[in-house]
Amino acid sequence: MFSKHKPDSVPADHTVPPPASPKSTTQADVPRDKTGRSAIIGAQTSIEGSVIGEEELVIDGQVVGTVEFKRNTVSIGNAGRVEGDIYAQTLHVAGHVEGRLIASHKISIHHTAYIVGTIITPCLVLEDGAVFQGSIDMDAENEILLSAFEGDVGKSTPHHAQDQDQEDTVDDFDDTDATTPPAEEDIYHEDKP
Repeated sequence: MFSKHKPDSVPADHTVPPPASPKSTTQADVPRDKTGRSAIIGAQTSIEGSVIGEEELVIDGQVVGTVEFKRNTVSIGNAGRVEGDIYAQTLHVAGHVEGRLIASHKISIHHTAYIVGTIITPCLVLEDGAVFQGSIDMDAENEILLSAFEGDVGKSTPHHAQDQDQEDTVDDFDDTDATTPPAEEDIYHEDKP
């Protein structure tokens, strides 16, 4: 039953390679709108000016200007580069961004990303290996966020609205935890030479 015999098809020094990360975001990786299509700015395309739309967007090329897809997902592939502000419901970044990233629902920063600027979103995922220089504001009541999305912050698209009806609650939170300063022994002090 527990034989040490190895199958002939697997070499003795067999190793499993780590999962390959895609070189760029492909159409299969991006959620699509109701029509099943997404807009793509290809790797050999460069745009200067505002890019505004009402569908999913994949950026594998270069954009210098504002990107506004406020009700949809914007994905910046490994080869993608944006210099300017990006407004989206959900934002996935694997490439290079210089500017403000503003999302009403969530921003995911992948390990290949390089970002210089400001992130404003109620939910943020930052993978190990990503490079980020700037500031982060995760306050759902942020003025920039509220004015950009007209109060629709943190809400999903209509087909997901029913999932949002029940709020997550934390029963074990004590109000004193938020206002009580830490004890002296809980504070790290670096010894001075």
